[in-house]
Amino acid sequence: METTGSSLTASEVRALENKHRDLLILCLKLEELAADFDTGEIPRGIQKVAKHIEPLVAAAHTLEEQKFYPDLELHAGSCFGSLLLDQVKSEHRVDRRAARELSLTLAAVARKRCRLSLETVAHMVRGFQEAVRRHITTEQMLLQQLLNVEPETQVFPT
Repeated sequence: METTGSSLTASEVRALENKHRDLLILCLKLEELAADFDTGEIPRGIQKVAKHIEPLVAAAHTLEEQKFYPDLELHAGSCFGSLLLDQVKSEHRVDRRAARELSLTLAAVARKRCRLSLETVAHMVRGFQEAVRRHITTEQMLLQQLLNVEPETQVFPT
């Protein structure tokens, strides 16, 4: 079943929403880790979280880049829309690098081999999860606009 004006199928939209939900759950776990770091604790399960950061980010990005972004490009219709999409795409590159760095840092903390203070790691964790949440919010707004578009019209105002 296709959505109005978009070539995204209902199952693709659900898959995208599920990937976003998985990332938001990760953000909650990261928030808990940061709170523990603030108290000077190294929480149990930190390695499990560290191990899942990169695959979760990669899975969401792959789906977005293969299914969602091409549809957005098709309906962008303005310079502003194209620039916004370019910005969201460039955030993926930064997110991937940050996911890798955070994963390595958390693994080092778990092994007690991290040279950074727990306070610094807490700030790093919060910065990452805030960026991920902001990115998801932007993509959810774009998805809503795309799903509301009439056939043969544009997502972004000209």
